[in-house]
Amino acid sequence: MSRPPAVQGQRAGIVSRTVADVIDVGLVGALCAAALLLYGVGDYVLTGAPFALPQPPRPGGAAGSSLIAVGYLAAGWTVAGRTPGKQFAGLRVVCASGRPVPAGRAALRAVLCVLLPLGLFWVLVSRRNASIQDLLVRTAVLYDWGTR
Repeated sequence: MSRPPAVQGQRAGIVSRTVADVIDVGLVGALCAAALLLYGVGDYVLTGAPFALPQPPRPGGAAGSSLIAVGYLAAGWTVAGRTPGKQFAGLRVVCASGRPVPAGRAALRAVLCVLLPLGLFWVLVSRRNASIQDLLVRTAVLYDWGTR
């Protein structure tokens, strides 16, 4: 049986967190595109109008994308402690105590991540590798390759 890497359980750094977040941004984009496609197909089936992808108004599109992102992040952190991007990078989001993140705290962290994405870069100056979101919501991102 192989031993877990030496960094298992330690706080994650900027590179692994950025890789995970880039993957998650891509997946949220794919979810938004899928939502538009489903809406277009539904409109075509119900009205018989020529098929076309809807063009949401600027504020509405941004709000819809933000809601999808918040739901995606909060669900991942609440259910599994990680999103698919964090899974790929071997990371897990936990409360500062090490316990799983409850739904309300995960939702608040997700809102903060969507509103303040550059808060991630606080990891560069934080002694605890904490983002602004981690500090405000009292969470941590740890290396965890799923050995639990």
